[in-house]
Amino acid sequence: MSSKSVVAVVEDDDDIRANVCSYLERSGFGAWGAESAEDFYVRLLRNRADLVVVDIGLPGEDGLSLVTRLATQGVPTVLMTARADLDTRIAGLDAGALQYFVKPVDMQELTAGIRSQLRHKAPRAAEGESLAPWRLDRAAGRLVAPNQQGVDLTSRELELLGCLMATQGVLVTKQALTEAVGADDAEDGFHRIESQLSRLRRKTLDGTGQALPVRAVFGKGLVFVS
Repeated sequence: MSSKSVVAVVEDDDDIRANVCSYLERSGFGAWGAESAEDFYVRLLRNRADLVVVDIGLPGEDGLSLVTRLATQGVPTVLMTARADLDTRIAGLDAGALQYFVKPVDMQELTAGIRSQLRHKAPRAAEGESLAPWRLDRAAGRLVAPNQQGVDLTSRELELLGCLMATQGVLVTKQALTEAVGADDAEDGFHRIESQLSRLRRKTLDGTGQALPVRAVFGKGLVFVS
C-alpha cells in the first residue's frame, strides 16, 4: 500500500464506510476507515493518510472540528455529508475542506474529486531523498523545524517536547506526561499541558511556518508523529 495514495474515510455509518473504502480500493487507492474522530486519531498512529474523507455528523468530536485540525497539519480533506444547506457548505469549506459532497454520493464523482485534490498536493520527497527531521536543541533551548527555521522555547516547553520527542511515533500517556513535568494531579496537570501545547502550536507555526506534529489521542495522551 506504500506505493498508492492512501485515503482515510471517517464515517460513523458502517455500511457507507465499508462501501466507500471498497470502491476506493477497487479504484487503485489504499483505504482505511474510522467510525469517529477519536477512532481516526488512534488509527492514524499506525496508518498513513494522504487525504481524509470526513462526515460532518460524527459522534464525539464533529467533522468540522476534525477538518479544521487536519487543515492546520496540511492534510487535504473532502466532506461527505447529508447536510445540503448553504450555511453548512460554507462552514465546511471555511473549516478547510477542499470539496463538499452531499449524500448519496456518486462514487465516480467522489473518486475523481479525490484524484484531483491529490494531484494538487505537494509532491513527496524523491525516492531515496530524506527530509530533515524536527530537532530539539536542548543547549540553545530551541526547536528546529525540517525547513531549518527555529523557535525559542521556555523551560516548560523544552521539558514537554523533550518527553514527546524521545519516543517519536509512540503514544505518551497522560499519566506519563504529568509525571514527567512534575504535576501532582494527573487531570489538572494534563489540562495545563494542553494549554501549554496550544500556545506552543501557535508559536511554532508563526516562527517556522510549519505545524507542530503533535497529535492528541482522545482520552489517552499525546504523540509526536514526525
